[in-house]
Amino acid sequence: MKKYSSANLLEDELSSIGVSDFLNKLLYKLNKNSSVLLNINIPLNLYLRVEIFCEDIQDLSEIAFNQNDLMNLLYEDFLLFAKKNPNPKAVFKLLTSLDHVGGKECSLEPQGESIFKLVHIEQRQSMQKLQIKMKRKLALRGEVLLADIEEVQPEHGYTLERVLELLYIDFIDKFRKGDNETAINNILSLLSDEE
Repeated sequence: MKKYSSANLLEDELSSIGVSDFLNKLLYKLNKNSSVLLNINIPLNLYLRVEIFCEDIQDLSEIAFNQNDLMNLLYEDFLLFAKKNPNPKAVFKLLTSLDHVGGKECSLEPQGESIFKLVHIEQRQSMQKLQIKMKRKLALRGEVLLADIEEVQPEHGYTLERVLELLYIDFIDKFRKGDNETAINNILSLLSDEE
């Protein structure tokens, strides 16, 4: 089975289905509510900009807010988009559009009739590793979504880590350019609702 993240949750989940002994069922239930850690690589200049953005949110809300919190909000928003647009082609189209502006040049190379493979051309820049902690069930949902896309777009090449990188880069790039003016107010509203 293909891996859609370094955590490889989809394979774990499929191998746990149908487990009948008590101990394995208990371990499965405990594991299902756990968290996973994923590592992404972010351009250093954007990492610093997001760090300042998170400090601004923290200052305005007086609630602890860091890059992991922002990444989880962005990812949950992506999953909401996928729920509202259950067509894997729509999600693939969104990912490819983010990829075109996500710090890498890319092109679609034909692989057959109406099947294309996304090819990335790396641009040289300093990168910062960011470790993201998220709920296992949300990460699994992303892997299932990527597996669904595989059925309509074989060999698409996306992983959960790449999706997180694209969401991160797109968010801060739009914010820096002034195309996301409501971001601070939206996040502050979400944080005040959580209290």
